[in-house]
Amino acid sequence: MKKVLIIYTSMTGNTEALVEEVQLGLKENNVIVDIKEAFDANPDDLLEYDGFLIGTYTWEGGEIPDEFMFFYEELDSFDLTGKKAAVFGSGDSYYRFTFGAALNLFADKIQSCGATITVPTLLIDLFPEEEELDKCRQFAQQFSISL
Repeated sequence: MKKVLIIYTSMTGNTEALVEEVQLGLKENNVIVDIKEAFDANPDDLLEYDGFLIGTYTWEGGEIPDEFMFFYEELDSFDLTGKKAAVFGSGDSYYRFTFGAALNLFADKIQSCGATITVPTLLIDLFPEEEELDKCRQFAQQFSISL
């Protein structure tokens, strides 16, 4: 069985709700899932898994959240070639010009470290409705197929 690590942070609970649905979608495809909060994760952790998912929100002016900053900066010294990855999270469309910017920053960083983004980034506006929770499970199922 394939093993996937989800690393996430959530300030308001929006991204955490997405994590729960992504986990369900992965488990439906017989993927072993471990979950860590950003403060408890190190890039070393990624090397033990077939793939990984980053779940985050975007902070203020389009920045990586403080909880993820150490992890994000430490990625520069890791070779993630051969790892499958994807990014998902929540944002607030009120901030039109920076809506979901942290997700794109993470996707770019992961790719620059050699990992392959296997499914398009999933961005949900604020708290997910039922239809968006379905999108989370579909996102996870597509990711599991790419492993």
